[in-house]
Amino acid sequence: MAPPASLVHFYGCPPSMFAGKIRSFLRKNAIAYVERLPADGHYQSVVIPVLGRIWLPVIEMPDGRIVQDTTEIIDFLEAEYGCESCYPQTPRQRIIALMMEFFGDEGLLRTVMHYRWNFLDRQGDFIRGEFGSFMAPGTPREDQFRLAEIPMSQMSAYLPALGITPETIPQIEDSYRELLAAMDAHLHQMPYLLGGRPSIGDYGMIAAFHAHLGRDPVPSFQMKCTASRVARWVERMSAADSDMPEFAAMPAAFLDQDAIPETLEPVLRLMATDHLPVILSTVDAVNRWLEANPVEEGAPIVPKGTRKALASHAPEIRGVAARQGVRHYQIWMLQRIQDAWDALPAADRDAVDVLLERTGLRPLLTARCTRRIERRDYVEVWGRAN
Repeated sequence: MAPPASLVHFYGCPPSMFAGKIRSFLRKNAIAYVERLPADGHYQSVVIPVLGRIWLPVIEMPDGRIVQDTTEIIDFLEAEYGCESCYPQTPRQRIIALMMEFFGDEGLLRTVMHYRWNFLDRQGDFIRGEFGSFMAPGTPREDQFRLAEIPMSQMSAYLPALGITPETIPQIEDSYRELLAAMDAHLHQMPYLLGGRPSIGDYGMIAAFHAHLGRDPVPSFQMKCTASRVARWVERMSAADSDMPEFAAMPAAFLDQDAIPETLEPVLRLMATDHLPVILSTVDAVNRWLEANPVEEGAPIVPKGTRKALASHAPEIRGVAARQGVRHYQIWMLQRIQDAWDALPAADRDAVDVLLERTGLRPLLTARCTRRIERRDYVEVWGRAN
């Protein structure tokens, strides 16, 4: 039976990292939707030609408008439905929420990919079943397993391009253990990152913590055994209501007076340890590439329909350097933080700066690309010179 025409069509799948981010937002904001897999005929015949590539998640509105990219989807839906904004209006909370979204979307990629693809001896059948089910729903299990081997092999082969190597794996696992401990201590005090309702930072973090770290057997077992409050937050972020009976006295609002809890600061310091070096190296690599390669405003950064890296770099994290592809999309997300800071009055900037200096994140505000990156027609393009 076809879904009602008034529903948002949400194209995703259970094991997708970024589908989890949008699914959570749709539920939390009571937006009526129907989820469809990429095997759906309409997705194949209509959505892919519009995007120019296979990509998840995507939403299609009842009038046919198509939106891709999780951040753009959230901004679009907030404007379309008049949702109570997930962007805090006070300066410190707004900047921290944007940084947490950035960390969840981009800073935890190595973590989620390592824990999914380097433990197939223990969770391989689960992953095969998940991939086979969205690739060929309704077909025999053995056929699904056979089909799943193709993308599974491709994803496993992609790990070195992300800097996941035998040399970096101990650092990745140490980082995850420390992050679980820091988040668990914080979420023991409150239901969401900034109080009694989810911010854009929660939605960014759930991207990593739902499908990969919260559903895949190996990392989810570790989470439940060592960080039960994080596991509870993952459940909470999947619920349609606030789901916080443990915090019945807390209002469903961000903390008063632009407060940033002390318990969140260890998480921010881990961002500075594990994500900041990659971003600084990315900006430097792109700026060096731009020095050698003249570009035109509006030109695609890489050919449309490809995932080619603009260049490579070797950021050092916890004393270990690993060559990996430059993810230019990170600069687009970084600009959102910098633009928000640039728009603040001087006194508010000072308040933000004190917090970021204390947590080691202040360089995120000054690491600027010599040319902006924009998004147009579902791709990243070169913007104006900075």
